[in-house]
Amino acid sequence: MTGSSALMAIGHILMCYTLFFSFHANKALGYGATVVESNKSHAPPSCSGTTTGLRVVHKYGPCSPSGLNKTSAVASQILAQDKLRVRAMNSRLHDRRTIGLEGEGTTDTYLQNDLPGAGNFLVSVGFGTPLKYFNLALDTGSYVTWVQCEPCTESSCPQQQNASLYYPFFSSTFSNAPCFPKCNYNQTYLDNSMSGGVFVLDTVSIGQDYQIPEFIFLCAVPDKEIGDFGEANGILGLGLASSLDEFATYSLTTQTANLFGRVFCHCLPSSSNSGYVYFGEKAREQCPFSGTYTRLLRKPGSGSNYYFVNLIAITLGQKKVEVASGILSSPGTIIDSGTVITHLPSSVYSELSQEFDRLMSEFPRANPSDDGVLKACYNLVGNDNPAIPEMVLHFENLDVNLDQTAVTWKGNGMSQVCFAFAAKEDERDVTIIGNHQQQRLNILFNIPDQMLEIGPGNC
Repeated sequence: MTGSSALMAIGHILMCYTLFFSFHANKALGYGATVVESNKSHAPPSCSGTTTGLRVVHKYGPCSPSGLNKTSAVASQILAQDKLRVRAMNSRLHDRRTIGLEGEGTTDTYLQNDLPGAGNFLVSVGFGTPLKYFNLALDTGSYVTWVQCEPCTESSCPQQQNASLYYPFFSSTFSNAPCFPKCNYNQTYLDNSMSGGVFVLDTVSIGQDYQIPEFIFLCAVPDKEIGDFGEANGILGLGLASSLDEFATYSLTTQTANLFGRVFCHCLPSSSNSGYVYFGEKAREQCPFSGTYTRLLRKPGSGSNYYFVNLIAITLGQKKVEVASGILSSPGTIIDSGTVITHLPSSVYSELSQEFDRLMSEFPRANPSDDGVLKACYNLVGNDNPAIPEMVLHFENLDVNLDQTAVTWKGNGMSQVCFAFAAKEDERDVTIIGNHQQQRLNILFNIPDQMLEIGPGNC
């Protein structure tokens, strides 16, 4: 589909939205933080791990709602999608309007938000009355919560509802958002997929404990002809909203500020288990303060949507590599649940990968990952418990010991075990701490106090 026809398709979608929503009178426009207790649990029966909080599952593990297993082909796809997301994030940070892709020329589309990426970690969130549950990608790198939907009227709604779509017409608690009728929103992503939609207001169920009435989210229709978003039905956006963003007040952290105090904690699991997200006081209870924290740093402009931290060094084995202050101050380091692999300054990556090679020299080398992102790879077939080097991330005022599963990436089982870090494509790019390195850690975001607490998790 050409760019002009794609835009026409989006225009058609938005016209349908306008026709549908014009049939519905607005209800009260307040979107408060009333709590209704709920005992619903939607964990897969075969899934082990916590049974409280908002359950987090890996898309390619036994806890996955789709029951998928990560194969080498899937591993390559994850890295390719991750590479596009990283480029999209840096495009947004640096206001780059032309981005080159190998063998694909360029795109002149300015990226307003981030590519969903691999969407490895999913949560089940309920929408509407009666509640209908959808699998959303957990994303601290974007603030808009959205779900795929079908804005049909009574005469045009299908008799058999699609389980992956939210139907506003069938929800008794749906109403137009306060911005109506100027709620139209569309997004073009770096892989040329598109979504268009409108903000709506409805009841949303988060975890077992909270049903939040009059929550505002995006009712979105992806353009199926030129891309979709995989197994995820949408995104639960836990990122920051800049005051410059048109729909900043619609972020989850802002809408639930009176209820949760803009505090949440997550533990991202390995693929073999489940994790959790807690909000407010429960986050403080389940992710107790360890006594040390690092600052959440403020960045002006487009960077204010991300959680910036001060990364000062990394230790691999016995070798400690400093992160230069110049690299730190600009462009800085962010921690992001939507990006998979940690991307480092090339000089830092070079020293660490050389040390990894030295420590793994007893094993035969393996080919790099197909996309070339992961370069230091080894064949560990026949070694069930190889000695993987220990790693520590040194933040300002806080040292974080990584779980052993976070140090390496298995591209093709034990025959391709790679150092799970990558060099930045451009030194002007932001340093990113990805979700693979966040596995099995309690990470508590305390936005009002600008604190990030990290310690051992129970997932």
